[in-house]
Amino acid sequence: MGFYTLGFPRVRYMSTDVPLRDRLAAHDETSIALGVAGVVSLALGSGLLVYVRFTTALGSSLPVYAQLAAAFGAVAGVLGPGGLVVGLLLLGGGLSALAVALTRDTDTLSDDLADLAETTDRLADGEFDVKIESDRDDELGRLADRLVVLRETLAEQQDAIADAQTTAETAQADLDNRTEAAGRTADAYRRVLRAVADGDLTQRVDPPADNDALRQIGRDINETLDAVERCLDGAATTAEGIEQAAAGVDSRTDQLDAATDRVADAVGEISDGTDEQAATLGEISDEMDSLSSGAEEVAATVDTVAETTEQATEAGTEGEAAAADAIEQMDAVEATTDETMAELEALDEEMDEIGEIADVISEIAEQTNLLALNASIEAARAGEEGSGFAVVAEEVKSLAEETKEAAAEIDGKIQSVQAKTGEAVAGMDETSVRISQGVETVEGAIDQLDDVIDYVEEIDGSMTEINETTEQQADAANAVVEMLDDLAAVSDTTSEAAEAVNDTTVDQRQTVRSVDASASELRSKAAELRQTLTDFETGSGASAASSTTSRTTNTNTTSQTSAGSQSGPSASSDLTAGASGSSSSVAADGGDSWTKDEDEEETGGFQFGTADQ
Repeated sequence: MGFYTLGFPRVRYMSTDVPLRDRLAAHDETSIALGVAGVVSLALGSGLLVYVRFTTALGSSLPVYAQLAAAFGAVAGVLGPGGLVVGLLLLGGGLSALAVALTRDTDTLSDDLADLAETTDRLADGEFDVKIESDRDDELGRLADRLVVLRETLAEQQDAIADAQTTAETAQADLDNRTEAAGRTADAYRRVLRAVADGDLTQRVDPPADNDALRQIGRDINETLDAVERCLDGAATTAEGIEQAAAGVDSRTDQLDAATDRVADAVGEISDGTDEQAATLGEISDEMDSLSSGAEEVAATVDTVAETTEQATEAGTEGEAAAADAIEQMDAVEATTDETMAELEALDEEMDEIGEIADVISEIAEQTNLLALNASIEAARAGEEGSGFAVVAEEVKSLAEETKEAAAEIDGKIQSVQAKTGEAVAGMDETSVRISQGVETVEGAIDQLDDVIDYVEEIDGSMTEINETTEQQADAANAVVEMLDDLAAVSDTTSEAAEAVNDTTVDQRQTVRSVDASASELRSKAAELRQTLTDFETGSGASAASSTTSRTTNTNTTSQTSAGSQSGPSASSDLTAGASGSSSSVAADGGDSWTKDEDEEETGGFQFGTADQ
């Protein structure tokens, strides 16, 4: 520092901020030069020792010894040129003292530095309980204080690291436990879903209580399986109702076919009766012609009166018998016509009942269509696992559409048959009126024949009255011929009506057979649906459709017994009630269960729609 102060202006060394040694040196540049010379001499003498000591351990104490040397130089400068010797002596003593102090301080510094190095190594090895003490107030003391702070900081960090490691190990163990539990739960879910894919719908998962996500998934799986099971039960019940309705249609079509046969037989009898009636009327007409000819012959010649009267008597007797036969035939035709009308009315009622059955089939088809739509939605939600069920739902939907179309066709044919039946009834009414008129005419003819016989018997008593009697007989014969012509026309009309009714019964029989074929196909499709549903096992421990088999068998047996023991409206009522009952059972078994509860809205439940939809 002495070398640097020499170059500064003098005024600076007079400042109170300048160290004392610099101010003393400012008195006389010569004195300063002499002091510097003494310092240089000291440096030359002990430079090597000072250099070694200072560079190894006394870097922080160098300014102290430099100040001491400068002080010696300053003293020499104050004394002036004459005090150089004194300064040198003082410098020599100072150098000796300095050497001793430097040796002692160097050893102390080396020990302190070695202690600090050992302490640092121990701290680096993690010994945070090492004791750090220093009574120094220099840089080494401050370094020791910083090591104490560092030791405490490292100890706190080590404790924090240990706590964090413990927390991490605990969290890892908890995570491992949760992962293992989640894996077991996933395996259980996988086993249940695999069983469901194999058709066992009785399996349910057990949602864990300590995992909200897996618990919610488990609830959703169970609710989905419950909904699918209810859907399958509803489908089985619907298939059962379709089979029952189809069986009832078979029974009713058999009865209708039998009734049609009876109508055809009755119409055949009517046709045969009208043919016989026409033949009888022809014979009566011929006889009346003969009677007229005989009367003319009686009028022409008296010689043949006896023969003519005999022929007239015979003709009258035969005419009376023929007229009586005609009346009986007319009565038979009228009775047959009434019976045919009754059969046609019964046929019309049965057509109404078949129409009701067709309506029931349409309702069942609509319900089946709705069920197939809900099943398609659930199959779409189920994804790939529900693909097989989607095919079944599509088949059910197609069957429902075909059933609905068949029911519409049945309804159209029923309306056609009813229209033709109405025409036949109207024709029968007209025929009945004409037959009544014919009976009255024939009865009048019988009366006339009685008169003819009386006239012929009186011929022998009064020849005068022959001409009058003959004229009356001719007139009566002409009237009978006209009546017979009218009656023949009525017979022709009756025959035409019978042929029309016969054609109607043929069409009706074809319609009945078409209905029977449609019902058989419907029953076959329902059986296929129920057979498909047997692949799924539901909560009852049996297949979805097996629980309905016994009920279907008993119902079919009851329907067949009712069809055999009942006829007409009562049997139809039983069938209608059975079909309605099937529909009600669908609503009762599956209606409420298809509707999602309010609580299920937040748990992932499914809404399939109610049976009323």
